[in-house]
Amino acid sequence: MGHEPPCRLAGILVVCGLLASEASAAIEGELEYPTSRLGVRTAPLLLLCRADVRAEVELTGQQATAAERVAAELHAKAAELRGKTGAEVLAARRAIDEAQQRWIDTQLSDKQRTRLIQIDLQWEGPAALVSRPVVAEALALSPQQRSTLSVAVAERNRKRDQGSYKQSDERLLAERALATLTAEQRDRWKAMLGRPFVPQLTAGKENHPR
Repeated sequence: MGHEPPCRLAGILVVCGLLASEASAAIEGELEYPTSRLGVRTAPLLLLCRADVRAEVELTGQQATAAERVAAELHAKAAELRGKTGAEVLAARRAIDEAQQRWIDTQLSDKQRTRLIQIDLQWEGPAALVSRPVVAEALALSPQQRSTLSVAVAERNRKRDQGSYKQSDERLLAERALATLTAEQRDRWKAMLGRPFVPQLTAGKENHPR
């Protein structure tokens, strides 16, 4: 896949059920996705519920209003599925994410979709090298590299689960990931990420990392 531009990967980077599974991560009473979830893969539409992401993607006022409305509708549907199982639930989760992808594909320009995918990758960070096969394939990661990265991500995830996680752990993971890549792979990875996006902390609204 080589230097495939992020906008052409958009349909592959969304995982069925992701929006539904992340519904509970939104702040109670509002949809803005908390910065404490930085490093955790999420649905792009939830990221668009953040003012800093909307500004970075350059959404118009009309697009921002529409994104919030669709996110609220899909969020409500996803919340209804929480804790349920079965084929019908899986189909419903898939339908939610397909609706999300349709909105992104039809309501955003190519430039906006490209930037959203870049931010989506930056938000998840190095863990995307493990969680997204299309990224690993684009970088031509070797089995040894995939194994090394998987161990590093698993260690980070254990800290999250144990409640001992700090943002410095995310920086350490990034350093370990870059050290695992070759110079050419690092260049490809940086090209996929695009220019740096710095999330804005929202005072008083951050959840504890989990």
